[in-house]
Amino acid sequence: MLTKVKMPLPDMMAAALAMDESILDADQVENLIKFCPTKEEMDLLKGYTGDKELLGKCEQFFLELMKVPRVESKLRVFLFKIQFKAQVTDFKKSLTTVNSACEEVRSS
Repeated sequence: MLTKVKMPLPDMMAAALAMDESILDADQVENLIKFCPTKEEMDLLKGYTGDKELLGKCEQFFLELMKVPRVESKLRVFLFKIQFKAQVTDFKKSLTTVNSACEEVRSS
């Protein structure tokens, strides 16, 4: 995923935190969530004092994510925001189907 992203990491995180749907879509946000560092990875990187440029792209990405408190929770809220409208539309369709079925039963 990281090699496919042409956006600098700080810009990507700024877009995610601003919940800017014009820059990031649901798939990209889902991928950001998947690639959030584990507690063990964060602990290892917190202790790193060397040159950050010497780290791999993945580790630099983790460091960028770690700058944001509760980053995974914030990304999940952003994903919910992106998907909410579609979920409401699907729910309305389901309710319409149930309502139609109830009317059929009632009128038979």
